[in-house]
Amino acid sequence: MADWDEIKRLAADFQKVQLSSTTQRLSERNCVEIVSWLIEKKLIELIFTSDGKEYLTSSQLISDIQNELYVAGGRINLVELAKIIGVDLAHINTHINEVLKGRKDIHNILGQLIDSSYIVRIAGEINEKLQQQGQINVGDITLLYDLPAEFLQQQVLEKYLDKLIFGKQDKNDAKVFFTEAFIARSKSKLRGALLGLTKPTPVASILSHVSISEKLFFSLFDQSCGYGSLTSKLPGAQYIPSSYSRSQVEWVNNFFKQNGYLEFDALMRIGITDYKTYLKKQLPNEDLLYLESTVISKRILDRVEADIEECIASKSYVDLQSNLPSVFTSRDIEILLNEILSGQNKLQTIVLQDFVLSKLFLENVLCKCDELVKEKATDSVQSGKYQQYITDLHSHQHKPQKNEDVDERVDKKEERRKKAAGGKTGGGTQGRETKTRSTKKHTRGVSKIDDNDETEADIKKTFEILTESDVAYAIQDYLEEEGLDILTDSITSYLTPMLNIRGYQIATELFQSTVADRTANRKQTHNELQSKLNSLLSDIRLFEKGLKLFPIDFQPQLVKYLLKTVCTDIVTDVLNYAAVETMSNVVTDNFNNEQRLKFVNELPPEFKNAFLPLAKSLTGQSIDDFMTAADLALSACSMIIKKVDKKKDRAVVLNHKHELLDKLNNCDDVALVLHLATLAIFTTATQCMLHASGRHITTILAFLKPYLSTDHFSELMSYHDFVTLMLSNGSEAENAKEKLKEKVQTIKGIATEFKKTQIEKT
Repeated sequence: MADWDEIKRLAADFQKVQLSSTTQRLSERNCVEIVSWLIEKKLIELIFTSDGKEYLTSSQLISDIQNELYVAGGRINLVELAKIIGVDLAHINTHINEVLKGRKDIHNILGQLIDSSYIVRIAGEINEKLQQQGQINVGDITLLYDLPAEFLQQQVLEKYLDKLIFGKQDKNDAKVFFTEAFIARSKSKLRGALLGLTKPTPVASILSHVSISEKLFFSLFDQSCGYGSLTSKLPGAQYIPSSYSRSQVEWVNNFFKQNGYLEFDALMRIGITDYKTYLKKQLPNEDLLYLESTVISKRILDRVEADIEECIASKSYVDLQSNLPSVFTSRDIEILLNEILSGQNKLQTIVLQDFVLSKLFLENVLCKCDELVKEKATDSVQSGKYQQYITDLHSHQHKPQKNEDVDERVDKKEERRKKAAGGKTGGGTQGRETKTRSTKKHTRGVSKIDDNDETEADIKKTFEILTESDVAYAIQDYLEEEGLDILTDSITSYLTPMLNIRGYQIATELFQSTVADRTANRKQTHNELQSKLNSLLSDIRLFEKGLKLFPIDFQPQLVKYLLKTVCTDIVTDVLNYAAVETMSNVVTDNFNNEQRLKFVNELPPEFKNAFLPLAKSLTGQSIDDFMTAADLALSACSMIIKKVDKKKDRAVVLNHKHELLDKLNNCDDVALVLHLATLAIFTTATQCMLHASGRHITTILAFLKPYLSTDHFSELMSYHDFVTLMLSNGSEAENAKEKLKEKVQTIKGIATEFKKTQIEKT
């Protein structure tokens, strides 16, 4: 109390000083110092304003806050409040609890003071909005008033519902409020929309037209049942009108009853996606078969089965694509046939491109090719194609299996592939190319036999007598008459293997019948060939005698030419004889050295061992080696080589000269005239035979110069020069040819009359 009395005394003194004259008043600075001292001593508690020129007590600040809240209409922001009062926001936050203490009508919401008068006012505004719109959402109110949803929900909407706000709260969504009139209006709009729909419609589309929320739609839909159904209660749901469902059922039942099938695409178009479940429910008593694109009834199965039985009985065919609805795909028909064809029906028919054909009908088609098969089989035997195939077949069947490493097998396989792709050179129309093709096919056949125990009929399939083009040409007219030209390719592919098997049988019978005739004539052929080869060997011996008259450095050229021509002819005749003996019937006339060696290596051992030295001698440089190899080869062929009879050599040489002169007199080729004349003069002059080519004529004329008169030698050399000029194809070729024609008779005369000149070698 003493302190308080002292304070009162000081206050009285302070007031007295203030009321005193200017000379007795305290300065503003002194006042500030005094107040600061009092605050420092905690004798008073004051609040500084923001500008520091005024002081407020706590009670005054609380009073100012309440006053400003009232002036602001019941809602004010604390930051704005601090600016208005002029104090720091911290002082407002410090004293806000004292403002709210004991005042349930004031709320501190997110830095704002709100009293009950403001809440009552916005409750009235919300009610007006509800009456206007018929429905409000707490979220929309939150955005409108910038207040928490929970505050509005509890302190405004729910607190004043049926007091200031007249409506109902949605049971499914507590944040939604609506009026009875809005519900009635929405229900009427929804009922009208549902009644007006005749096809499945997305719920989202319905909502966009009737302007109803999704939740309200599902709530009201349960009260409007009977107009249709929903696929689900999810955002992507569809509304299915009852009229549409009834139309679906009627269409499915009527179409199936009338046609006996339903197309899956058609069901999809009318809105049935899970068609198996739907059909099981709608057609519970039907025996259905599901195909790829359709589902069919048993009566269609029975109808198709009856058509196939009639096809078998009438030895004809049935076009299922024409007899079945056009919507059936090839895969549908395949599934249908797998269901129908069984037992005897399957054995007696074949299916090609949606056609079911009786096998008896195909037998009639086969008969159209009988003449062609016989003709082709005969050609295959006469051309040697059949014999070649048989030889290759036997050689591969008896070929020993070798355990080779992987690299060697790969190399050989690659080599065969390249040879098959590139073919063979030479051999003519019946040469190695035919043999290679047959061998390749045969290899596949043998592999099947070894690995899979295939029958002989499977082997015959690899022997092609008729091509598909041959078969197609033979049956095309008949198929066009039957209206099956569309199946020409398919029937051709089916019949060709069968016809080749039949052709193989005919070729076998024909070959066996001709073997006997060939055996009867073999002895005569053997004797004729033996005589021919002996004659050629005698000629070679005499040719060798003649070429040895030339210088040693020139003899190899003549030997090489002799091996390339006459000796090669002997080897060819011997190899052809072996081909006939082994029934391969390969013609070796145009074989090169590589082909001859390969052919010899494929012969049986008794021929191979004897013929291999003979074939190799053609690439050597010795006539003696060839003659020795020829003796061995002819012995292997059971041929007798006649002993040398020198008494007959003179007659042989004389006959050879007459043959040359006869050819010379009948020759019109100006270049060949010189060749024949030179050889004839050589034979007359030396009494030896000579086998030489045109490129050797210059050397031969040089050799004959001592035997000829100067005039004759000059004529021959002049003729030789014109021949060279003509063969050069230069600008003087035509002129040289005319000169040669003028001198032909002169050259012929020199060769013919040479025997009369009797000029001795000097």
